[in-house]
Amino acid sequence: MRLQHLNLATSDVAALAAFFQRFFGFAPYAARGEALVVLRNKQDFVLTLMRGKTGEPADYPANFHIGFYYDEASEVEAKHAELSTADLNPSKIAFMDRGGGARVPHFYCVAPGNVLIEVCTPPGGLAS
Repeated sequence: MRLQHLNLATSDVAALAAFFQRFFGFAPYAARGEALVVLRNKQDFVLTLMRGKTGEPADYPANFHIGFYYDEASEVEAKHAELSTADLNPSKIAFMDRGGGARVPHFYCVAPGNVLIEVCTPPGGLAS
C-alpha cells in the first residue's frame, strides 16, 4: 500500500495549482472549471485542489501542512532561494532532529489559499 493522493480545499484553485506547477513540478491532469483541478507529478502522486464550499480559505487545523523532501541540503537551500525570489516569504531555514540523531534542514512557506508547505530533507538525515 502507498499513499498516492491528497485533496486540498482552497479559496483560489487556479493560484494554488499554478504554485504547485511552478515550484514543485506538478502537471495538469484534469479539471472541472474553476472549482477543481487535478495535478500529477512524475512519481504519479495525484494532488486534487478544490474550491471550498464557502469560497473562503480552508480552515486547516493548527500545524497542518504538506511536505516536500529533497535528498540534499543544497536542494532545500535552492528551493528556499527560489521561493524567496518569487516574494513568497518562506521562513528561515532551521535544523531539527527528526530521528536517527541527524539534524535536517527545513523551512515553511504559505502557498496561495493559506496552505502551509514544508520543504526539508528526509527524516533520519540526508540520503546517501
